[in-house]
Amino acid sequence: MIYEIKFEHGEQNLFAESEQAYQPKTTVIIRTKRGNSWGKVLRELKDLPSNYEAEGKILREADERDLKAIDRLEIDGQEAVKESRQLVAQRGLDMKIIHAAYNMEKTQLFISFTAEKRVDFRELLKDLAGNFRSRIELRQIGARDAVKLQGGMGPCGRPLCCSTFIYEFPNVSIKMAKNQQLSLKQNKLNGLCGRLMCCLTYEDDFYKEASRAFPDWGKRVKTAMGDGKVIGLNILGESVKVRLAERVQDFALSEIEVIHA
Repeated sequence: MIYEIKFEHGEQNLFAESEQAYQPKTTVIIRTKRGNSWGKVLRELKDLPSNYEAEGKILREADERDLKAIDRLEIDGQEAVKESRQLVAQRGLDMKIIHAAYNMEKTQLFISFTAEKRVDFRELLKDLAGNFRSRIELRQIGARDAVKLQGGMGPCGRPLCCSTFIYEFPNVSIKMAKNQQLSLKQNKLNGLCGRLMCCLTYEDDFYKEASRAFPDWGKRVKTAMGDGKVIGLNILGESVKVRLAERVQDFALSEIEVIHA
C-alpha cells in the first residue's frame, strides 16, 4: 500500500509504502533516504503505475514516546528558525527563513526560505552548519508553499485549505472570480500568500455550467415591463437584472426572453 503523507520536513507531501493499513490523520514514523522522520497520513493512493516507486517507508504509528520526541523536535525547529534569521541578518541577505525541522535523529536540519531574487547562501550554509552541528538543507520555496508551512486562518474564519487538506495547489485564474460574479479587487480575492485563493476553484465548474442558461451581459431581452438590457446576473438566485427605459428591475430567469438580432 502507498500512502500520501503530510511531510513535516518540507512544503511537499511525501509518498510512502506500508505493509499495514493506516487511517487518515494518523501520525506515523517514516524512513527516508535522509533518515527517519514523521508525518500525518492524508490518504491511500490506488491505481498506481507498475513502475511507481515510493519515496519512503512507514515504519510504525507514532507511539507516546515518539510523540514526546516530536514535540521536542518541533520546539527545537522553532528555535532554529530564530537563530537562522539572526545569521541571515548578520550576512545582510535578502531572504526570509520560513520553517525549520530536524529529522528524528537530529542529524539533518531542513530549512525553507523565501526570496524575491536568487540568493548566494554558500557562506550562510557554513554558518548554519557550524551553529547547529547538523547537515543543513536549504530550500527556496514560493509564497504559496510558505503559507502552507506556516498555516493560519482564511477570511472564511477556518484554517487554511493548503495547510489542512489540499494535496496539490490548483490552477487559479481571475476568470473564475468573474464566473462567480465576485468583486475583482485583489484584496478580496487574494489569500495570505498574496495569490488568488484556492477556494475560487471549488465552485467554478458549477458556475460555468449554470451560467449557460443565462443571457450574456449587455444582451437585449423582452420582459412583461418592456424591452431592456441585461446588466447583472444572480446565478444562485436564478434572476437577471435588466435596465429598462426608466428603471432597473430584477426578473426571474423564466420571466425574460432574449431578443435575437
